[in-house]
Amino acid sequence: MTDAMKLRSIVKPHASKSVRETVASLEIASADGACYLFRLGANEQPLGDTWHPSLEEAMRQAKFEFSVGSDDWTQVEG
Repeated sequence: MTDAMKLRSIVKPHASKSVRETVASLEIASADGACYLFRLGANEQPLGDTWHPSLEEAMRQAKFEFSVGSDDWTQVEG
C-alpha cells in the first residue's frame, strides 16, 4: 500500500454497540510504512484512530471491533 492509497468501509449496523454507535465508517491510510485505522462519524468527523504496523493488522482490528471483513473495503482517492 502506497502513502497515497486509502481504503474505506461502512460500519455494519449490527456491529454497533455503546460508543460504536457513533462510528459510521472506517478508513485505513498508510503513512511512514505503517497504517492508521480511522473511525469516522456520520459527517466524516474523526472519532479516533489507531496505529498498526501493516495493512493486515489494521484490517484485523477493524474485523475485531466492527465485524468488517476484507471484502468490505473499497479503495478511495487520497
